[in-house]
Amino acid sequence: MRYFSERFNKRTFLNLSKTIVFVLVIAILFFGFSQLFMPKTNKDMRDKSANGFLGEPENTIDILIVGDSESYSSFIPLQMWNEYGITSYVCGTPSQTLDYSLDFLRKAFVKQKPKFVVLETNAVFRAFSVKTAILTRADQWFSIYRYHDRWKKISLRDFHFKVENNYIENDKGYRMGTETDAADFSNYMKPTKEKINIHKKNKAYVDKIARLCSENGAELIFISTPSTKNWNFKKHNAIAELSREMNLEYIDLNIKKEVPIDWSKDTKDKGDHLNYSGAVKVTGYLGAFFNQKGKLEDHRHDSNYAEWGKAYNHFQKTCEKIKKSKEK
Repeated sequence: MRYFSERFNKRTFLNLSKTIVFVLVIAILFFGFSQLFMPKTNKDMRDKSANGFLGEPENTIDILIVGDSESYSSFIPLQMWNEYGITSYVCGTPSQTLDYSLDFLRKAFVKQKPKFVVLETNAVFRAFSVKTAILTRADQWFSIYRYHDRWKKISLRDFHFKVENNYIENDKGYRMGTETDAADFSNYMKPTKEKINIHKKNKAYVDKIARLCSENGAELIFISTPSTKNWNFKKHNAIAELSREMNLEYIDLNIKKEVPIDWSKDTKDKGDHLNYSGAVKVTGYLGAFFNQKGKLEDHRHDSNYAEWGKAYNHFQKTCEKIKKSKEK
């Protein structure tokens, strides 16, 4: 009996050892191929515009903004620069979920020390799975999942495994929309005491974002940008309650009279997102808000920030060209 028991234990040990070795070999292969397939510059990354902050000089960003398409349609960093000398960057992506927002902040805090982080609140209600969150976190080491389709672009440079984040996005993450498509706002922001439930997983990730900001000396602020399609008082009440629970500042621009959005002129897609004229109003208000905080310097006369002045001049020329084309 003892003989059979010893043989069984030995066989079990051998099988377990083989399984562990097999898993380790697969992990090493995945890691190796991930290093090969990983883009070697942030210009080749998915969401290139949002990842442009990786090319910015160290410790030069005052405000980081994360969120879905509402964020990159509503905040104009170069306007804030021109009016107050404040540097900001929009790490917004389409349908961005909170796990992805957290990932952007983790990457940003490696080289940047922003005083403020803005979370555009529409992302707080966006569902995501545990699997998605795990893959987002593992992307740093196993990026082959995200970049497996780069096999056609592999070159000798990729075998050096060195990543050079040398791409700088001129518009700092803002994506201009110049079209005008009026919105129906007849049922927009009707007062109610009801609120939409925020999933406990989403709350947990907001908490992770808040803790990461606190650990890096940044103040987290919730901001809801104007949208007749994506925002309502039920969402407002939910975020207001969450902000009180977390002791965080909350600004809902959907109810701010100081931001006079004209829904016949200031949206590009029937109230879903703001166009350029709407974003100018939002940015004007927020620039003044952050300037009054008294924590940010005016960098406009600092030679170390000369590239921001050049970026603004380029942005202005683009705006002027669009304006002239519309006048024809």
